[in-house]
Amino acid sequence: MVTILFNFFKNSLMIFAIITFQKVTAQIKAEDFGFRHFQYFIEGDSIDVLVKSKIGDENKKKPIFFSVQGSLGVPLIIHNGKQRVKYSTLEEGLVEDDYHLIIVNKPGIPLISHKDSLSNRGEYYDNKSKKIYPKEYVNKNYLEYYVKRNISVIELLLKENWVDSSKIIVSGHSQGSGIAAKMADNLSKITHLIYSSGLPYYSTILAMLHKERMMEEDEENPYVEKTIDYWKNVVKNPYQINNEDGWDSNMTMYSFSKSQNELLKRLKIPILISYGTKDESSPYQDLFRIETINEGSENIEFKVYVGLDHNYQFKSEKIDSNKKTDYLKTVIGEWLKWLKEN
Repeated sequence: MVTILFNFFKNSLMIFAIITFQKVTAQIKAEDFGFRHFQYFIEGDSIDVLVKSKIGDENKKKPIFFSVQGSLGVPLIIHNGKQRVKYSTLEEGLVEDDYHLIIVNKPGIPLISHKDSLSNRGEYYDNKSKKIYPKEYVNKNYLEYYVKRNISVIELLLKENWVDSSKIIVSGHSQGSGIAAKMADNLSKITHLIYSSGLPYYSTILAMLHKERMMEEDEENPYVEKTIDYWKNVVKNPYQINNEDGWDSNMTMYSFSKSQNELLKRLKIPILISYGTKDESSPYQDLFRIETINEGSENIEFKVYVGLDHNYQFKSEKIDSNKKTDYLKTVIGEWLKWLKEN
């Protein structure tokens, strides 16, 4: 009888613990991490928008700093049950003195996720073992969708009394740089563009090929030709939506591989192009820099960070090849200085 009662209470406690854990997890919200959470409904889409402001300045009239995410279906808030374990943008915690930071969640991706439910890179999958993205994410993960959605969000934010519409900064990092540039081309209200670790020439596909070439030694890397064959298929079917074998859809690859050098050159607003010399895009950024000098572009400025990689980190092979030093504070500080001067 004692044994039966013990097992009953033991099982009851386990069930109670599971229910309690689920309840605590469900209670985690964006406000717990210093954000204001806005949910907009645009053309049938439910869009989660996070706003990070300096404490006490939530209702103070300031310009917005719209930060566009790079690639991958990563939730904006990743936690371990108690605290965040990863920031969602480069600028978070560094620009809020002067601006309201704006971040928009990816379609079909949860706004908030526990780190254990995600891949090692922080990606959210419907099927983690097979790496299958949510259908909504696959269907909408292309440049034109993000541009249209983000512009709609900006238009809605401009109705808020705490937004100073005289200055609108859009910053895009990596794949997000292409979205940011296209946003600036489509919305005249945007006053400043920061193009970070982007690639003006055939962006995503060229970055893939460059990485493959860097792996070559004395013999040809067979993956280069496989990537070329893949691109041939993309060009034949540029609007096909699929995610077989872990690849992005053709629509994703095609839209993010369009050359943007002419788009950037025709913009008249102040543009800051920022990159590290250890990033795979740096030779092409240098080429674009040469072109802007030859053509006398006066509104485009370059910030080049020697020895830093794609995410502005430094890795010393002499000390520890696995250890990286983060230089984000320095980089974002120079961005802010540029914004004040332009």
